[in-house]
Amino acid sequence: MLTLIAACAGLAAYKLAKPIKAEAWFSVTHEDITKKALKLLEKDGKVKQAQFYKPYHEEILKGCTEPDQEDDIDRGPGMHFYSSRTPKGKELKPVNGYYKNRLGKFAKSARTLLEENYTSALCLYKSGKTKEAMHYLARAAHFIEDLSCTVHVCNVEWVERASNLHHAYENSINITCSRFTAGEFDKRLLKTYEGDSFENAANKLSVTAARFLEKISEFDPLAFSFAGDNTLKMAQQNVMTLFLKFYDEANGEKKNYITDGKKYTLKNEASGLVLTVSEGNILPDKPDKTKTQKFTAFIDSKGTIAFGTEDGGFINAKCKGLDTPKDADGAARFRLAALGNRRFRIMCGGDNFPLTLGIARSGKLAISEFDPADKGQVWVIG
Repeated sequence: MLTLIAACAGLAAYKLAKPIKAEAWFSVTHEDITKKALKLLEKDGKVKQAQFYKPYHEEILKGCTEPDQEDDIDRGPGMHFYSSRTPKGKELKPVNGYYKNRLGKFAKSARTLLEENYTSALCLYKSGKTKEAMHYLARAAHFIEDLSCTVHVCNVEWVERASNLHHAYENSINITCSRFTAGEFDKRLLKTYEGDSFENAANKLSVTAARFLEKISEFDPLAFSFAGDNTLKMAQQNVMTLFLKFYDEANGEKKNYITDGKKYTLKNEASGLVLTVSEGNILPDKPDKTKTQKFTAFIDSKGTIAFGTEDGGFINAKCKGLDTPKDADGAARFRLAALGNRRFRIMCGGDNFPLTLGIARSGKLAISEFDPADKGQVWVIG
């Protein structure tokens, strides 16, 4: 009876003040996870790290909910999913370390958006744009939180009706999330987040959160509470670890970033060919110091990048040639995902960067969907 009364009270509260809902947890839940992750830094005695973030708490809380806004570039069908199971509980296998999103594509997914926003944050910080960096770090945290959401790692589609599991579960957690607080930091996560890749962290989160699918499929409020208690505490600890990782990389020299105003060569890892300007065209060619193969990076407040030449040209959106806008603000933008050791994916193809730049087996530039098995989509930028 007490459970029923509590559920009814919660439902009444929800109807009175229905929060904004988009792709995954409600904004209330995202903020709750992020706030508790920041508090956990202090509780665990991470004094330097806590002080590093303290002036930017407001910006971080703003950023952690932004990817769910209606017009956000990282919002779209299936994009906030990273599925290690089907809605019926069948385990799925990753391909070259990546699971797919709800629509069966490798990108955009909660994992790839984590990678892109985190790289944007690091590039911004290393370019002296600290407030903007904190904003994009918070956006990266948003996707850590989505990776901790059972329905988002099990391909459960969201439909706004009470009989829909995705809708029912997230409504319930929106009401109860304040009850779930991690008592301490799980230090084993430091090893999980070691290295340059988010593969271990993202895949462990997905697999662990997916284990609660069978329980919540019964639509039992107690099962919802049990899953929420476990996954939200897990999310808080993982977001804290993300903050620790960023602190270390922001103050280190691991080269998982590029900086504003610096010149770079873009070399394809698989072919060894370098992006080259030739008679106004952009072509892959062998490294040659006598040719135009250096591009200046222009990083805006969103962490996106324009690549310019000395004579005022910029690589265009199709990566076929050069545009000549008045300045970098009018140039085509690109987004990066750091893979470690100066290696990156380069996203392009429009305002929400749906495609990946690569070199096909023919040796020609190719813009296509992200394929983790395609080594031609990896670039060394240095």
